[in-house]
Amino acid sequence: MGPEMGGAAEAAVARVEAREVWKSYNGRPVLAGVSVEARGSEIVGIVGPNGSGKTTLLRIIAGLERPDKGRVVVRGRALLVFQENLLLPWKRLRDNIALGLRYRGAPRRVVEERIAWAARLLGIEEHLDKYPGEVSGGTARKAAVARMLVLDPDILLLDEPLAGLDVESRRSLLEAVDAIAHRHGKTVVIVDHILDEVAYYADRVYVLTQPPARVEAEVELRDAPRAERLAIVYEALSRVYRERGRLALPERVERDALPG
Repeated sequence: MGPEMGGAAEAAVARVEAREVWKSYNGRPVLAGVSVEARGSEIVGIVGPNGSGKTTLLRIIAGLERPDKGRVVVRGRALLVFQENLLLPWKRLRDNIALGLRYRGAPRRVVEERIAWAARLLGIEEHLDKYPGEVSGGTARKAAVARMLVLDPDILLLDEPLAGLDVESRRSLLEAVDAIAHRHGKTVVIVDHILDEVAYYADRVYVLTQPPARVEAEVELRDAPRAERLAIVYEALSRVYRERGRLALPERVERDALPG
């Protein structure tokens, strides 16, 4: 169940392109000419300080908001997983995950197959018959991801998916995201403020400045050994700082929390 990873031609195509995106609220600029892209079978991390417009950018990509200026092209179907899990507390995880499929009128067999596939991929099979209040925050977050994943999007947009999770839950979720992109051909865009862990799993990282946000650095990581990725990002930022002057770094987690 679930699509296999696409070929090289598909992976080379940008499924998400945002060019020179500007956005203000009540006259206060939030995004100031931000450009990002994400290709097929790729994990892209967008990191920056709290309040740097990361969620606004994700909502624009998802089509929930319009930019004041700029161009956004999305090739394929994109679904957004909000930071809040938004699980119905009176329904078991199985039924929460099935909501979109049942709304579409999918046959029972298809619903059951897709739930089983997504639950296995995310490692929550044993929790499917529990209620949201009976599971950990990490399991609830995975159920929220599964609810969108069963709808077979081309692009999965994750808003602060690591927020409020312990180290092990963050690692487990990111390993599942890695499989979603690299084994099943999805494009995944993660916005977060935890640079260390996002850099470890991402194929490319965009680092945003304080608002009004611009892209401070774009760092390619796909071919880099994972143990070296964080150092590569910080070296890229150091070069930027030498050219522009030091700006605030995204918030970090403890280094001993990193895998490997």
